[in-house]
Amino acid sequence: MAVKWSNELRFYVGGYDLSTATTKASITRSAPALDKTVFGDAAESAIADVEKDLVEWSGLFEDGTQGIDRQILDGSFGTVGAVVSFMIGTATGSRAYSGVIFTQSVKVGARMGELVQVVSNYKPDTSLDPTRHFAPLRTVTAASQSPTTGLDDGAASTGTHRVYYHVTRLLGGGTLQISLQDSASAGSGWSNVGGLMTFTGSGSTADSFTGTLRQYVRLQWDFVGASGSTDFFASYKR
Repeated sequence: MAVKWSNELRFYVGGYDLSTATTKASITRSAPALDKTVFGDAAESAIADVEKDLVEWSGLFEDGTQGIDRQILDGSFGTVGAVVSFMIGTATGSRAYSGVIFTQSVKVGARMGELVQVVSNYKPDTSLDPTRHFAPLRTVTAASQSPTTGLDDGAASTGTHRVYYHVTRLLGGGTLQISLQDSASAGSGWSNVGGLMTFTGSGSTADSFTGTLRQYVRLQWDFVGASGSTDFFASYKR
């Protein structure tokens, strides 16, 4: 199965926002087929619940020296162990897909005037997680640290939960600390769940924890620094 989007798409690899350069992004998901003799049963040819996902991205790079150009080219290469995410819809709580890069390949394609096509493929270490996101990049400073509005997931859940973070810009020498919080009600009783993620520069990370995640979820952050600002994106999966 392949799914493709081109409208209201934002795409992040590690500490890079490739959204403005994106021409196409897609997920290909399939169960790996094996020889029937492996199972000893002619009716079987795949392992149930095992998926192999592929994230494909293509975009246009201007062969110049501007920062955004370097960001597009460097970001398309990504880093093994970095997080790859793309979101569909800009409203808080909309769908995003995230995973940790296990292998990748990058190809430079045709030149179109001053533009060069870059095509990247990423395979996550497990299947991509369908997540909910807290709206695209939040720009915050030391004076703007209000938590996000809580998202209502309808009920609490118990199991392994994952959170994905991208910091695409951090200026002024400050430190950004982000945590996921949950509550049984929308108005009070918020507490941290999972780890406290600390960034001193751009980058990405994934956090996971096992236990009960209560019905309402939000982000809390602390930007430590007298000046400067930061942009970040986060999503989570129950």
